[in-house]
Amino acid sequence: MKSLYIVILTGIILFNLTIADAQDISSSLLSATSEKTTNTNYFFARPNDITIIVNVMGFVQRPGRYEIGSSIDLMNLIALAGGPTTDGSLAKVKIIRIIKDGEKTIRQDVQPDQKTLSSFLKEEAKITRQEIHLDLNNLSTVRPEDLQMMPGDIVYLDRTTWSTIRDVFSVVVSAAIITQAISIAVDGR
Repeated sequence: MKSLYIVILTGIILFNLTIADAQDISSSLLSATSEKTTNTNYFFARPNDITIIVNVMGFVQRPGRYEIGSSIDLMNLIALAGGPTTDGSLAKVKIIRIIKDGEKTIRQDVQPDQKTLSSFLKEEAKITRQEIHLDLNNLSTVRPEDLQMMPGDIVYLDRTTWSTIRDVFSVVVSAAIITQAISIAVDGR
């Protein structure tokens, strides 16, 4: 009976350690986003430079909203964000870009008649989302136009395959230990 309690206690301790590891990981992600400051808006531009607003997310040192000079490209933006974290991968970069097709504007100096105006208002702009997947470790596969940032772009650095495998393995091992402790407890009755 004492061995049953020891096995169950060991399973509970290991389960709690796994939860503590998960909390450490989430708190380190939160600390990576805050980086000792609550400001997640960054400004990088020269005086009188035309700026665009982009978002950097995922496994970078300083994720957030960036107002950057229009001449700053993807490589410089990732560098401004502090580069990838230890779990981040430059081989798994995704740019999410919103594209408005057929967007039209009415010139203010021209007064259209009612028929032209009603037909204009019926035509809606088609909004699509484009995802660009880049491997920045192999720059020969990257087109130069993909490195140019556009207003509203979202840059996401994904995690490395190794960190994903490590986290899944940790959960599987913990679940196996708990399952074994439960089966020993049930069989020991």
